[in-house]
Amino acid sequence: MKKDNPSKSTVKSAKDYIKKGDKYLDQEDYSNAISNFDEAICLYPDNARAYYNRGLAKSRLGQYFEAISDYDEAIRLDPGYAKAYNNRGFVKYKLGHPKAAIPDFDEAIRLDSKDIKVYRNRSVAKSEIGQYFEAISDLDVVIRLDPNDDAAYHDKGANKADLGHYEAAILDFNEAIRLNPDNIEAYLNRGLSKRKLGRDAEAAQDFQEALRLAEEAGDEELIAIIRKQM
Repeated sequence: MKKDNPSKSTVKSAKDYIKKGDKYLDQEDYSNAISNFDEAICLYPDNARAYYNRGLAKSRLGQYFEAISDYDEAIRLDPGYAKAYNNRGFVKYKLGHPKAAIPDFDEAIRLDSKDIKVYRNRSVAKSEIGQYFEAISDLDVVIRLDPNDDAAYHDKGANKADLGHYEAAILDFNEAIRLNPDNIEAYLNRGLSKRKLGRDAEAAQDFQEALRLAEEAGDEELIAIIRKQM
């Protein structure tokens, strides 16, 4: 039996709830955001955006399985919803399933090949399962799309270091630091690569600079990590 299409007033009311939910999302009030998206879905169950946004709010609350269900529904309603594939992949990664996340990132990229965030997410998942060369390829795309992305250079260097290519890694860390002189992890990891090459004095200088920046930032976790290397 064919479902009746919702009335214009019903669709408008649903969109109003989505707008309210979006405002709560921006305010990081995820519980109220979910309540408004619930109302929107109740009024207009075929609205892919309502499911997508509710999935986003649930993922921010750590409700990952529930978020996946919402992303599943958003994709069912709109198979071309690239962001829903990306977010579903990210949640799978957060659940400790990087290999399962990669096909979602693949599909997101197929649908939107210009979204830097997806290439970055896929690179992290690939690195997690030891696909370092493939991760580097994704980061090359990020850098091509945004040549000033210091984090991409850092991550590229980290993957090269994992491969044991320390000289090449240092070049990427150098570029990350040139683009962002406050990149603490770039100094730390450049120091680790220099230590692997026996350049202990240079490594010590990098650790000292990383520590100075971490102390300025008040990042106690990084401070502890850096001090262990000194």
